[in-house]
Amino acid sequence: MRRRLFKLHQTVGAGLAAVFAVIALTGAMLVFRGCAKVPPPTAPVVEQPLALEALLARAQREAGDEVITDIGLATEPDAPWVFWLDDDDETVLYLAGDGSLIERRRTAGGLTQLLFKLHTGEIVGLPGQAAALLAGLGMLALVATGLGMIVSRRRSRG
Repeated sequence: MRRRLFKLHQTVGAGLAAVFAVIALTGAMLVFRGCAKVPPPTAPVVEQPLALEALLARAQREAGDEVITDIGLATEPDAPWVFWLDDDDETVLYLAGDGSLIERRRTAGGLTQLLFKLHTGEIVGLPGQAAALLAGLGMLALVATGLGMIVSRRRSRG
């Protein structure tokens, strides 16, 4: 029994090693993605910042017909308000506290997006996503067979 578990454990591990390596490396890189990001622009300090509703209205005018999906609050006096749009360019708008547009960034096709698509297998479509799913299930199989080997080793000693 122990030998069968060990063989299954080895086979699953060897078969999924490349997929595990890609998932682990891209996951580690995603954890530290902030180090590679271009920092947000500095906003001019405004004495009387607009209310959130007014800032949102200004951002929506800049966005046109696109939907604003997320808002990043200005946490410092010189930090911008950040508005993410749901468009093909994955546009990010940076507004000052007075509602003036500081910068518009197109983030589609960036490094983080590439890493995420590699991490999830999405980069090669359905086959890649299936491989990522199988890797996750394979990891569960490795845990189960590893625990099985530990239990069978303890039984044989006792």
